[in-house]
Amino acid sequence: MVRQTASVRIKPCWPHTRGFRIVDAHTPATPWLAARNLVAGYLPDINILQGLSVDAVRGQVRCVLGPNGTGKSTLLKVLFGLLTPRRGEIRLGGVPLRGVGAHEMGKLRVAYLPQRPSIFPFLSVEVNLRLGAWQYRGDRTRVNESVRQAFDRFPILRERRRQAGGLLSGGQQRQLEIARSLMTDPILFLIDEPTASIEPRVATQIYGLIKDLAAQGRAILLVDQNIKKALEIADYVYVMRTGSLFAEGPRANFGGDTHELVARWLYASGK
Repeated sequence: MVRQTASVRIKPCWPHTRGFRIVDAHTPATPWLAARNLVAGYLPDINILQGLSVDAVRGQVRCVLGPNGTGKSTLLKVLFGLLTPRRGEIRLGGVPLRGVGAHEMGKLRVAYLPQRPSIFPFLSVEVNLRLGAWQYRGDRTRVNESVRQAFDRFPILRERRRQAGGLLSGGQQRQLEIARSLMTDPILFLIDEPTASIEPRVATQIYGLIKDLAAQGRAILLVDQNIKKALEIADYVYVMRTGSLFAEGPRANFGGDTHELVARWLYASGK
């Protein structure tokens, strides 16, 4: 049974969702993120997302599956403010997000882990971590404590703290990205392909960490091609095709046979 914790509601300090502050609690079952009827694309008159709706709930890992080119990564970019939807609504803690850019998401306790590496390769591991806490740079005690917690969670990063981030292995870089995202204590994680090109042992550790983050009361929306591993930790599944949802429901609704799920829900005609 997934543990859920009481969550908080965000209200804008002034119109158009600028200047958010956390003020009070709301029902744990309420989606922390609710996206409705999203339409978005990169070129005029070409829509990648075609009326897509998803939720992210605290205490749950929600997994978005589908063949390549169906718009999974585009969905995360829209949710994080990197791409403005043409139509639809996104609510965070019950409040509509309008005109909120990616650079403001950290203040709203939203973290995004893109598929491609996003560390600063020529800066040390420790500096990469400290940059993750940039918004708290005036509070040295808080930043130092966050760095200590990151090193406790990822001992390999403590060992390599003075090494340039670009010299880490792929798995170590991914751990650094996750550790850096935790520096702001996010409530919502948007994660794209967390273990692409990473050795199985490290991949297993990362999936375990993602499940633990949800157990701590965070909301996880995970896009993944490693279907077997993703389904092992998923509480709820969205299946995408051509920019829209083909199926959704609790993990148990999709059966226990991963091969059957792939054949029936992801790549077959749906019959």
